[in-house]
Amino acid sequence: MNSKVLMVFAGLLLVCAGVVGYLGLQVGKPAAPVAGVVQEVAPAALAEADKLQRTAVVVAARDLPALAVIGKEDLTVEMLRTAPAGSVPKPEALIGQRVWVAVPAGSILTSAVTEPGGPLARTIRPDERAMAIAVDEVIGGGGFVLPGDYVDVMLFVQDQQSTERSLSAQVVLPGVRVLTYGEQIAVSTDGQARNAGDPKDKTPKPPRTAVLAVPAEAASRLMLASQAGSLRLAVRSKDENLYEKEQQGRYIQASLGGASSQPITLEQLIGKPRQAPAVRQVSAPQVDAGVVVYRGTTVTREAH
Repeated sequence: MNSKVLMVFAGLLLVCAGVVGYLGLQVGKPAAPVAGVVQEVAPAALAEADKLQRTAVVVAARDLPALAVIGKEDLTVEMLRTAPAGSVPKPEALIGQRVWVAVPAGSILTSAVTEPGGPLARTIRPDERAMAIAVDEVIGGGGFVLPGDYVDVMLFVQDQQSTERSLSAQVVLPGVRVLTYGEQIAVSTDGQARNAGDPKDKTPKPPRTAVLAVPAEAASRLMLASQAGSLRLAVRSKDENLYEKEQQGRYIQASLGGASSQPITLEQLIGKPRQAPAVRQVSAPQVDAGVVVYRGTTVTREAH
């Protein structure tokens, strides 16, 4: 075989290799999208997926003044990605209710505007009263008391009026629930504590007050005890299940007895006998016997 034949054969092989390479590139290239189909399907699918991720929330369609009764025309529904806590998904649940504060248009309607009272008033029962006492790290169990804990309110009294030093200590209120401690308040919806202060303020502030859920008939005891001496809070164990006993009304009523609703004095509170007031003896003036006789400027007394 001569050189010309070899050169022709090599040229044919190169042409065949080029054709095979071109065919391979065409087969490996992805198919071009069909115009119009993607533009119609993709937005609809994305919109449907976004709709599934949103939640219906009822908002005010117009400004509502305080004490206004909510009507159907006052409400509208918006789809939000995240529904705020306490929001309502259906307008029917709010129609006919009264807003206790002024609500601007576009505001999300929650139980905070349809129920009277603040968060503290919602944490107590009708037979309880929320009463505050001054606290510090010593009074408040080293500062580790939290809303939701149960404590015994203890009273220390030092008698400074008697000649001898008289000290006494007793439990004034057993097993009362802590509603707030410092800026932390127990929210009624979930029972968890939240910070009621400025969320931007990162500086810790020492607690100065604690609010306790006191039975209505025992409110006078706590008020008198706060003025009689020093108070301490003794934290109770969670294993005592005081919450269940409190809901059944079996604990503090039995501990205080039926006399807790009557007026109480400091002597009755600390068990000190009341001393009777001293009676002052007044002696009658001594009168001399005889008759008084006046002679000019002279006064004499003569026997008769």
